[in-house]
Amino acid sequence: MKKILLVFLISITINAQEKKKYFIHLTSDPMKNPSAAMMSIAAASEALKQKHSVVFFAAGDGTKILIKDVINNLHTVTSLGRGVSGGPNKISQMLKKALIEFSINGGVIHISEGSILTFGVTQNNYKEHLIDVKKINWSYPKELIEESSKADIVFSY
Repeated sequence: MKKILLVFLISITINAQEKKKYFIHLTSDPMKNPSAAMMSIAAASEALKQKHSVVFFAAGDGTKILIKDVINNLHTVTSLGRGVSGGPNKISQMLKKALIEFSINGGVIHISEGSILTFGVTQNNYKEHLIDVKKINWSYPKELIEESSKADIVFSY
């Protein structure tokens, strides 16, 4: 009985240590560096699927990834995903779906309010410009520092 209890406690300890807090920071323009945008979404989605807590923070030109016209046309600036069945825009559709599912399944999305404003998007008009994620946290450098300092692992694209 002691051995079973010990194995059980070790198992709980190992599983508890495996869960991490990820911070994924996208600042690259998706239309100029689509690989960075794709990798940021893929990394955030995969970390969430593995049951980690994940914050996706779009800032600077990276905020464009949430703009409907940008993510819907990402396939026009990359050859990545061209072999995927479902037509030439399949990669755009997959990435959009991944971000929406990320938000629905517990991923946290922050967007730099000052950065997205440079593209004409505000808290008042965002529904007409941005993809329909569950929730957007409108943030500034204060939140960037707060959220990134909580993370165990930070990726920046």
